[in-house]
Amino acid sequence: MILLWLFVIIGVSALLIWQFVGYPLLMATIALRAKPKAMDYTYQPFVSILVPTYNEETVIAKRIENLLNLNYPGNKYEIIVVDSGSLDRTVSIAQDLLQSYGNHNPSVKVIQERERRGKASAINFGKRAARGDFVLVTDANATFDPNVLREIMPHFKDPEVGAVGGKYCVANPEDSLGASTSFYWDLEYMMRVGESALDSACTFHGEINAWRKDLVDADVQMLTEDLDMCLSIKEKGYKIVYEPDAIVYEPAPTTSKDQIKQRKRTSIGTIQILFKHGKFLISAKDWYGRLIFPSHKALTMVSPFMLLTIPILYLAIGDLQVALVHCIFTLALSAGLFAALLLVRTRLLGKKDETSFSLASIPKIVHYVLLNEYLILLAWKDFLFGRYSVLWEKATTTR
Repeated sequence: MILLWLFVIIGVSALLIWQFVGYPLLMATIALRAKPKAMDYTYQPFVSILVPTYNEETVIAKRIENLLNLNYPGNKYEIIVVDSGSLDRTVSIAQDLLQSYGNHNPSVKVIQERERRGKASAINFGKRAARGDFVLVTDANATFDPNVLREIMPHFKDPEVGAVGGKYCVANPEDSLGASTSFYWDLEYMMRVGESALDSACTFHGEINAWRKDLVDADVQMLTEDLDMCLSIKEKGYKIVYEPDAIVYEPAPTTSKDQIKQRKRTSIGTIQILFKHGKFLISAKDWYGRLIFPSHKALTMVSPFMLLTIPILYLAIGDLQVALVHCIFTLALSAGLFAALLLVRTRLLGKKDETSFSLASIPKIVHYVLLNEYLILLAWKDFLFGRYSVLWEKATTTR
């Protein structure tokens, strides 16, 4: 029986090591070896940019101005602000700005849902008003690098590409919580580059995602409509490309309360995805279904339970020496792989990267990881008891 428990604990530990460092290291290595794809920058199709809003009076003017100044022909894109029953001055501020802007290219318009139904509903509402064959969804509190459309749209010249996501960068890495989040997004960047080179990126960011308009509608029941759309596009046989030179900046939460709110919501959404798309993922025969999604998302949703299983298995084995040897070996292996991951990260991001890693960052990262594991447990609890809503609650410190 002890051998059986020992076999189980080794298996659980291996899965945890794979999730936290093994898979990121593999994808980072693939990213390091991946060759840049040739781009035809003369391919400039018309695209509709959707900006869902709800009570965004503090950021909407700056957001529209940012979108008006993209490095892309003004007659090749439009901006659609989709307001969902804002109770503040969001609509009036946007309309005043449009009146002063006049009839110029790119065109800008504000459309309004009568009531707030969630981001997915706003996306579908805006999509119906979009003139482009391609749609790009972004957030009101985000800021685009001027070359976003220039870098994203050429990918769609390939008929096999169904969607393209850009790179999310933390706009406030100097904050303590922001710094931990920034390191997390560095890992996401490396994984998505590797995934895109291997098959398809696991998902795209809600702050910057473009897709063929006729491929998909947003599911109004999903909390993470971006991940759900990725799965729906993959089910239709298209690729999800990650374009790291299409950069969006958005502040990370600066309080634990906002971080908890944001992370718990995305976790509930991922749990929804597992149930909705489980049949497709089980039957999938490509790298995305067999490796990328299970390693990047599915394991993450069960890792808290695996972590809790380890001390229980130690008690079941009842041998302190075996437990100590296993614990030391697991930590040593994890540390070695983590060091290799940091080395690859340095080569990918460059030595002058502003978010360079230091030993002082380790406690913050450990705290961030443990907090996330706890929030996933809370997400499962809320999901099982139905305590969630598609009406997104903004993290106020990101505005």
